[in-house]
Amino acid sequence: MHLIDIADQCLKNMNLPAIRVPNMPVINLSIDSAVGKLNLYLHSHEQTHRLFVYTRPQDLPVSKEHIAALSEFLSRANFGLPLGNFEIDMNDGEFNFKNSVDIADGQLTPKMVQTLIVFSLECFNRYMPGIRAVLNGQAPKAAIEAIDGATQIQIR
Repeated sequence: MHLIDIADQCLKNMNLPAIRVPNMPVINLSIDSAVGKLNLYLHSHEQTHRLFVYTRPQDLPVSKEHIAALSEFLSRANFGLPLGNFEIDMNDGEFNFKNSVDIADGQLTPKMVQTLIVFSLECFNRYMPGIRAVLNGQAPKAAIEAIDGATQIQIR
């Protein structure tokens, strides 16, 4: 069975209506979350035995003047994440949360796919208020500390 078929089965098990892109190993769906509408894209790379999950907000453009601040915020949010990361295109401000699994010499299961999806949604639910704060002009460090608290590490 192809990786994208297992991902599709997972979405059916989770009762998430999705659209399989014809002739491509891609599934996309829209989710109404606590922080707004999110787009999820599941993309399989059969040759390298990898499945990627990308999550991005709908209708949240990032102006050029906010790209650097959002990049800093996302870097701070990434610190300590056990699975996946936020990424941003420094040219146009497109950003998303990406996570993946490499199953070379293994077997992908619907539960593994579910873990990727749920963690991605949890990260957006946690960090979207800070993302919006930065896009409204708050300093990235203050925005992340409002979510995660102040850094406890002190360099002497």
